[in-house]
Amino acid sequence: MLEAEQKLTKARAGLILDQPFFGSLALRLQAVADPGCKTAWVDGKKLGYNPAFIKDLPINVVKSVWAHEVMHCACAHHLRRGARQVTKWNQAGDYAINGILKNSGFEIPADWLLNPAYQDKSSEEIYNLLPDPPPGQGNGPGEVRDGTDDHGKPLQPPQQAQAEQDWKVAMAQAAQQAKACGNLPADLARLVEEIVHPKLNPYEILRQFLEMSARNDYAWTPPNRRYLTQGFYLPSLRSEELPEIVIAVDTSGSVTAEELAQFAAEVSGILEAYDTTITVIYCDSGIKGDPEIFTRENLPLKLNAKGGGGTDFRPPFKWVADQGLAPACLIYLTDMCCSRFPLDPGYPVLWAKIGIWQTNPPPFGEVIGID
Repeated sequence: MLEAEQKLTKARAGLILDQPFFGSLALRLQAVADPGCKTAWVDGKKLGYNPAFIKDLPINVVKSVWAHEVMHCACAHHLRRGARQVTKWNQAGDYAINGILKNSGFEIPADWLLNPAYQDKSSEEIYNLLPDPPPGQGNGPGEVRDGTDDHGKPLQPPQQAQAEQDWKVAMAQAAQQAKACGNLPADLARLVEEIVHPKLNPYEILRQFLEMSARNDYAWTPPNRRYLTQGFYLPSLRSEELPEIVIAVDTSGSVTAEELAQFAAEVSGILEAYDTTITVIYCDSGIKGDPEIFTRENLPLKLNAKGGGGTDFRPPFKWVADQGLAPACLIYLTDMCCSRFPLDPGYPVLWAKIGIWQTNPPPFGEVIGID
């Protein structure tokens, strides 16, 4: 066991000198002997290893093991599995990582999962391409275990988000150190940029916007068990609800039927998770027709634009105020080719911008571009 521990220490020291990006990140993991595992595993905090497995490996391959497990953490594979099958998810992560390691100069043993066809693909993409593995099939050099807290319990969403952010910060710092040493391969630099500064799908931003607008319903009975042992009697989350949403559609003629259908489909998919009421207002220079009211029973949304004149953003907000509504949020689908804005209504507003019009930013709310 001591020989394996010394070999791991030596390999990590070598990474710090020869591959500073991976060496810096390896310092975040605590190596823990685990004779019960087949090869090695990682959970974002620890690198577990079978001493017999490590003892028989050449030092260069032990470096590869360190780098491999580090990249599982850097890519948040221990946080992103969700409901996916464990073995298949591990294999997808291995394929995504091993190509990067090979291009970075690491020795990749013949029995590790490596396929050039999966180059530059995410673990999620690779997972969807892989067949279901036979029962009991291994995962290459190790396995990825879901992240847990200090008590061994699964991380809650806020803890997962914080853990992922911590690894992003560590990646950025490690990349900066490696770059300063002149030892950061172009492929690796590109990966770091994609992870640290991801280009989100606009509909993913829309989903996050709506989820942030949801109101959490808490109850004192039963209490939150997570804090009882600490002497705190706090309410527990009973349900999530999304108060009324208003969707304003710019019908001045620049929003096509295809764009409207795509937008409606995306919003429908998101809102299936919430029991809410959706009010849709069609507006060009004024409101056209009566606003449409939808509930979950009416999903999927089918939007039929009415209008075709000029553009004025003010009427939908005035209608909401006249009705005395306090919506969770208002989403405005528009090409933004207008400068007639109302005052800030005081509730969240998301401008879903279609097209390539170069316009001044709105005086309030957030803007996402939809292709």
